[in-house]
Amino acid sequence: MLSDNLIIQFPKIGSEQQGYISIAEVGKTCPFEIQRTYWIYDCPEFMKRGGHAHRHNLHQILICVAGQVEVALFDGVEKKAFTLDNPTMGLYQPPLVWGDLIYQQNSVLLVLASKLYAAEDYIRDYQEFLQIAHSAREG
Repeated sequence: MLSDNLIIQFPKIGSEQQGYISIAEVGKTCPFEIQRTYWIYDCPEFMKRGGHAHRHNLHQILICVAGQVEVALFDGVEKKAFTLDNPTMGLYQPPLVWGDLIYQQNSVLLVLASKLYAAEDYIRDYQEFLQIAHSAREG
C-alpha cells in the first residue's frame, strides 16, 4: 500500500526582497543517497510522461521547480494523485510504483534518484507491472 508520508517538505529560506533557497540534504530531507539528478522541461502543455515503474531498489523524489505537474502514483492496489506546484514540496516515489505525469506549459520537474540510469530497471509495460506488483505483494 502507498504510504501516507509521500510528501517531503523542503525548507524555504530567504525573503521576498532577496529570493529563496530550498535544500535537499541526505539524512535530513532526502531519505536516500542521491546518485543521479535530472530535470525535465520544455514539454508541451498537457504532455503525459512517466508511464513506468522501476523493478529494483530505485527511489526518487519529484520536485516541480517551476509551473505545475500532475502526478498519479499506483502500487498495483492503491492509486494516489498529487499536484506538484511548489518548489518547497517533493513527492517521494518508491520502487515498484507506477508513475504517470502530466505537465502544464513551462513546467520544470527536478528528479533526485537513488541509482544511476539502467534501462533494464524500467517496467514500461503496464500489464507486466501489474504482474510484478502482484507477485511482490504475494511474497
